Amino acid sequence: MRKFLLSLGLALLALPAAAQQNIGGYYAYIGAADLYNSSGTRLTSPGAILQQDRANFHRYGVRQQWDSADPWFGSQGHRASLPSLYADGPKYSGIAQQIVNGDGYFYIQVFAWGDGQMAYITVSQGAG
Repeated sequence: MRKFLLSLGLALLALPAAAQQNIGGYYAYIGAADLYNSSGTRLTSPGAILQQDRANFHRYGVRQQWDSADPWFGSQGHRASLPSLYADGPKYSGIAQQIVNGDGYFYIQVFAWGDGQMAYITVSQGAG
């Protein structure tokens, strides 16, 4: 009986990881305006650049032709989580460097826990 309860307890601990789900995505064109923060400092990390892209879209109205809307990053607090959401997600070969270089079209998928809290994002090429 103790082994059963221990096994059941361990299985329940694994549930939150299994509860992650893709809650949607958006397209982002990373252009020159996304590579600099509002103070004019050049950004060098993919997460910070993705954050600036969403700040440009939602706060400053700077939108490239291929940017699409998203329902998650309209608030400053949610945008501030983008670097860690990017860091926590799986990475695809070469994408980080393409983001840092700019002039790229990407599809960002947002994953959340069962309670709706964002868990991580993935970034892939926006066009096949």
